[in-house]
Amino acid sequence: MNTNTIDLKAAARHFAATDPVMAQLLRNALTAPRPIMLPQQKPVNEYFSTIVTSIISQQISTKAADAVRGRVVAHLGGAVTPETVMRADFDELKSCGLSNQKTKYLKHNAEVWSRVPSHEFATMDNEAVITELTKLYGIGRWTAEMFLIFSLARADVFSYGDLGLMKGLYLSYHYKPHYVRKIKTTVDNWSPHQTTASLALWFVLDNGPVLL
Repeated sequence: MNTNTIDLKAAARHFAATDPVMAQLLRNALTAPRPIMLPQQKPVNEYFSTIVTSIISQQISTKAADAVRGRVVAHLGGAVTPETVMRADFDELKSCGLSNQKTKYLKHNAEVWSRVPSHEFATMDNEAVITELTKLYGIGRWTAEMFLIFSLARADVFSYGDLGLMKGLYLSYHYKPHYVRKIKTTVDNWSPHQTTASLALWFVLDNGPVLL
């Protein structure tokens, strides 16, 4: 099996054999009126735009981020590419609602994007992609891990830096934050289907923990 491909049936079999809590969580998430949706791999030419969206969204509400991104897209003529960002005037781009720092991040990343091996991401392992992305300004490990899940649709990704995932894990397994060894063992045992487990845990936040 290609371990880079999300396979719900294989994940369900794996959890049924190794983790009854996650097995039930996944069943709940797949049979709900609004079941979880699998991430779809994005085309390479959308990667940069995704990075821009991630930076815009940092430390502001989803509603505010959507508004700022809409203004940025409009200002750039509808195409968020390294070329359009490089051509944009710094102050005019900032006036779309960006902070000075975020504007610097976008301009710098546009200038160096040609040196990012984005066309090779599909064949690079997770850590190699994270290493490349975190070289960019304003991109930390969590953002890179979300890129792996939602842009590359990688099958085996769990982010310890995601507050929602950790809260879902605590609720479902009755763990406390200081249960470090138990948490790591549980997450490790989900491999090679950690992304499916992550999707099920995000589902928990909207629908409550599973009751066994």
